[in-house]
Formats: sequence, structure tokens, C-alpha cells
Amino acid sequence: MEEERVIGVFEGRDVGVPFNIRHEYWYHVNRAAGTLPPEYVGLGLADICRVWGASWRCYSGYYVESCVRVVYEGVEFEFKRVGNRALVVAKTPCGELRRAVAFDQWDLSSQTLEYPVKGVGDFRALECLLESVRVEFDHAAYERLRRAVGGNGIVSYFFPRTPLQSLLLDWVGIPCTFRLLRLERKRVESLMGAIHEHNRKFYETLARSPIRVLNLGENIDVRITSPKLFERYCLPVYQEVADYLHGFGKFVHAHVDGYARQLLPLLRLSGLDGVEALTPKPAGDFTLEEMKAALGDDLVVLDGIPYLLFLPHASLEALDKFIVKIVKFFDGRLILGISDELPPPADVRRVKRVSQILEMLEGRK
Repeated sequence: MEEERVIGVFEGRDVGVPFNIRHEYWYHVNRAAGTLPPEYVGLGLADICRVWGASWRCYSGYYVESCVRVVYEGVEFEFKRVGNRALVVAKTPCGELRRAVAFDQWDLSSQTLEYPVKGVGDFRALECLLESVRVEFDHAAYERLRRAVGGNGIVSYFFPRTPLQSLLLDWVGIPCTFRLLRLERKRVESLMGAIHEHNRKFYETLARSPIRVLNLGENIDVRITSPKLFERYCLPVYQEVADYLHGFGKFVHAHVDGYARQLLPLLRLSGLDGVEALTPKPAGDFTLEEMKAALGDDLVVLDGIPYLLFLPHASLEALDKFIVKIVKFFDGRLILGISDELPPPADVRRVKRVSQILEMLEGRK
């Protein structure tokens, strides 16, 4: 079963190279746009993976139901929508937090237009919201997800982002976070502590769940999270969380899907078991050679193939050569996939091609 092969890589067993992908966005956009190839109409996500010779990395709550129930007790949420824009207001006992978002034409993704925290005056309301969280694991929902995957892949979960990334991408936004760090560092670091305590409830709940492989989320890009910031605010959290979850037999990785050349050496200090979605050139800012030199054999690499190589105009020869090279460099510590997802305009014949090349390289059946 592909589930055992994926876990086997983390355990250091000789299981070959699993081909484990995320294709949900590709599927839902094409279905909504009426461009889903006819041969995939009526097939589920796991079935499509089988057709392609791949397995599914199914994240709880990502275009599927969630097996983690989250309630913010004593907080009232108000949602107003006009056209493709919406306003979400969280009414806490300590004040209101307002978020404005814009949805795409299919309601499948969104962009934050107004972040809830505009300045230190909103810190207490956010802390109140974070303190109110209650987290429970839904075993019945987990079993439904497992049945949907059918052994051809894994059910996993990504945690809320760690404090710095949460401020940058969820609560405050990039410019305002840096301004507040410069002007109100101690207060910002105190707020980071509240975010970490909020996240700890998720770690504790998932530590006792049957899910073996867990993702810290993140979406790291060195153009935003510099090596200095990464070392100061990210590494200590990774080390603490990884150590805690290792005590429950879990494997932990983080999602690094942006430019990351200067961060590669630091990742070896993270205490994590692996890194998801590191994206080499031509989409990222580093080569496979640089990635191998920096990571060595210390971390499991999840994904690795730049998404650009799946687009119809990309060179098939470049795709073929890339697969051969990444398998050579990371065989034994590689869960091959798309960095980080299959894009909606992809030529899906290329997904099958990856599986065929893997079969040729290692006699994969």
C-alpha cells in the first residue's frame, strides 16, 4: 500500500520512491470551469491518482472535510458578502476583528484585502480570540477520509502557521508586521507567544490522533522571512514542536514553497523530519545540486518537481532529466511530488509520465 511506502521513507526503510501528489485545486478548478477532461468526470480524487500511477496526499480540511473540529468559545462570527468580496467580523469579549477578502471566479481561493490586526490596539482582541479556542479530533471524519484515500496515499493535517508566519500571512500582513516588529518588538513577541499557545492546543490534539505525518504549514519565502528572522523566530518553534511530536511517534515537516536558497542550510537545524514543496529552478531560486549540498541526507524531501514542468509549453526533455536527477540525488529520502501542487492548466499526461519514468528507474509496479 502506498500509505506504508510514504511512512516507510520517513522510517528509513527501503521502499523506493513513492509518487505522492496534491491535485485537488487542479480538479476543482477544471470541474468548475467545465474543462475537466471527460475521462475524469465521475472519478474521485483517489481514483484519478490511480489512473496516473500516483498516490494522494490528502490534507484534512483542504477541499475535503476536516477531521479536526475547531470552536472559538464566546466569539461570534459575522459574514457578509457582496459579489466576490466578503467581510468577516469576529466579535470577541475584548473587541472586534475585521477581515475583508476577495474570492476568485470559482470561489475556490481567496485573497485577503484587509487584515484583522491593524495595530497594537487590536492585539488584545486577537489574544482573546486565540485564548478561546477548543480543538477536538473527529475520529469518524478521519475514517471517512481514510476510506476515500483507500490506501493509495495518506491522510495528513497541516497545523496553523507558527507565530511569525501567522502574523505575516494570516493576521497582520507583511508591511504592518515588519513595521510593528521595528516599533513594538516586545509587544509583537508577546503576541507571538499567544499564537504559539493557541497552536499548542492543535499539537496536543493531533499528537494523540492516528495521523502519523503532520505538516507545520508555513509557506516560507526567504524574500519575506529572511535568514535572520527564520533563525530567530522559526527554528526554535520547529525544534520544540518536532521534539514534542516525536515523543508520540509522529513525523513532522514544514511547507517551504517560495525562494529558499539562503534557508537551505538552516533547515538542517530545524529538528524536522522533512521539508515539503521546496521548489528548485526554474520556479525557485536554487538548483538541485545546491539543494542536495545543503540538505544532505538529513531530511526527507517531499515533492521537488517544479510545477512549471507540468505546463503544456514546458520541455518534456527537461521534465525527464529532472526526474532522473532528483531520484539520483535523494533516493531513499524522497517522496516525489509536485512543488507544490498540480496547476489547473497542466498537461496531465505529464503526471503519468512521471510514474512511467519512476517505473523504468526502479522497476516500480
